[in-house]
Amino acid sequence: MRDILTAPFGENELVIACDALGGIGPKEKDQVQVPLKISAQFTTRVAMAEVLSYGAEPLALVLTLNIEPYPFLAEAQEGIREELATIGMENLPLLFSSEKNMRTTQTGLGITVIAQRKTKRVLPDFPLFLYALGVPSCGSMVLARINQIADLRDLLLLRSLTPFILPAGSQGILVEAVNFARELKATLCLATPLPYSIFQSCGPTTVLLFASKERESAFTTLGKPIWRVGILKPS
Repeated sequence: MRDILTAPFGENELVIACDALGGIGPKEKDQVQVPLKISAQFTTRVAMAEVLSYGAEPLALVLTLNIEPYPFLAEAQEGIREELATIGMENLPLLFSSEKNMRTTQTGLGITVIAQRKTKRVLPDFPLFLYALGVPSCGSMVLARINQIADLRDLLLLRSLTPFILPAGSQGILVEAVNFARELKATLCLATPLPYSIFQSCGPTTVLLFASKERESAFTTLGKPIWRVGILKPS
């Protein structure tokens, strides 16, 4: 199952995705200490990846910031705009709310993206290779592997090559791959050996799963680690 909510929207489809973050930021009790801008960037990436991988186009973004507005709201907005700017969407309408009544000691924030999808998806022509783009990373590993993890620019490039894309997050690649196979009405045959763990949390969408008939060499222009997870065959 994808982490999205869908509903009829005139002749189109309304698509909503959200992501939450806690304990990662600049507050004294945060377990991972990073600027709030970084927290906002990666939380935005997760929610945006969900709608973009589904073939939807974002209409608006909502920020729910569970800490004080000053000085943190402006920093969170900066991180969001920077992430959106990587794919030319920095002018996407933004709605926000923050905690104004209590002093907080730990970071919490949520991002919701509202989008619409205009066209129906292409039916898969099996068999398909199932690939992973990026190295599974979580927590402090994310910034250490910043050049090896998937991002929104990678996702848009993949959309021009295949319609079958699924972000992998905290559940890990195996769970997401099984869900992907179920969505496509396919049977998953895992490859062996695998270069990275399929049980490791992929945190804030550090890996993109995608299906294609093409060999790995067709995707070298992406410039990130690409590895075969398995083969998708008709159920």
